[in-house]
This record gives sequence, C-alpha cells and structure tokens, in this order.
Amino acid sequence: MAPTPLQIKVNSLKRLIKEETLYKQEVTDQEKYVEQMKSKDADEYELKKQVQVLEESQRMVPELTRKIKEHKEALVSFLDTYTGDEDVSVAKSLIQ
Repeated sequence: MAPTPLQIKVNSLKRLIKEETLYKQEVTDQEKYVEQMKSKDADEYELKKQVQVLEESQRMVPELTRKIKEHKEALVSFLDTYTGDEDVSVAKSLIQ
C-alpha cells in the first residue's frame, strides 16, 4: 500500500529533524577532532581537509533548519485542510 500524503509529509519532516541532529553532532565531533589535530601539530594538508569537512557540516545545519521550517509550515497548511481519518497526533507533535 502506498504511503498517504500525510505519511509522506510526516516522514520527510522526521528525516530532516534527524539529519539536523546528526549534522549538529558531527560539527561538535569535528570541532574536537580539528582542535586535537592542531594541538598535536598534525600534517598541514590533513588539517586543512578536516577543516573543510567541518565547514561543510556547519553550512548544512542552517540549510536543514530552513528546510525543517518550510516542511513544518507545509504540514500546518496540510493539516488545516485535512479531512481524512488518519491519526494526526504525530504530525501535530512534530509541528509544536
């Protein structure tokens, strides 16, 4: 059975929230790793590459935050006009 539009919206919002959490954790871990490398006078090339990885992860967090906001707004709009009989409690908990 194909997922309903409500399920699709809820699952994509859940995925984005999970991704944002993982990227935030990656930023924290990568910052620690870069600091360790600096304190141990690591190879300049390796350090530069790890800083690039850190910067890429840092750029992803605001992008995901923006996407989460957009998905929440779309879900709110969808719920305002939704007339189906599916349980919307999970959807409502995600938008709060």
